[in-house]
Amino acid sequence: MFFSEQDIYLTFLNSRPQIQRFLNQRLHCQETAADLVQDIYLRLMLLKPPPRSETEVRAWLFTVASNLSIDYVRRQKRRGELLDRYLDRPHEADDSAAPERLIQARDQLGIVQSALAELPDQCAEILFLSRVEGLSHARIAEQLGISCSWVEKQLARALLHCRKALDRPEH
Repeated sequence: MFFSEQDIYLTFLNSRPQIQRFLNQRLHCQETAADLVQDIYLRLMLLKPPPRSETEVRAWLFTVASNLSIDYVRRQKRRGELLDRYLDRPHEADDSAAPERLIQARDQLGIVQSALAELPDQCAEILFLSRVEGLSHARIAEQLGISCSWVEKQLARALLHCRKALDRPEH
């Protein structure tokens, strides 16, 4: 006998305070924890196969909470790394960088930005999710409702497009 949709939602509502505490302990941010609890609620309709007991529902809820918190921490870490790398941070300033290298780097950044703007929306989104958010191909495919092979093809297309833009003779 499977749990009904109503039973699943009731289990979520009863477990919500515990999930919230669990996420607060992991993330040390009540607002982020609350956002992730809402994400879990939205994912309840994805629960397949239907669970057979309250224990299965609770296990799924906490597994999703754990995965979402891990993904959040990874995204934050990746964003921090990108900011440290690309923004002028005083503690990481490279005084030895020649002005010519800085100009060349800015030119290349402009070329890549233009190339990215030329990509179809889904192709650009796949590149963003892979390189900026740090998501796996399988996770991107799941999130966008497409196949892993399509993710790989679009990612290769985006990278090749950027590489060709940088290799054009007029640049």
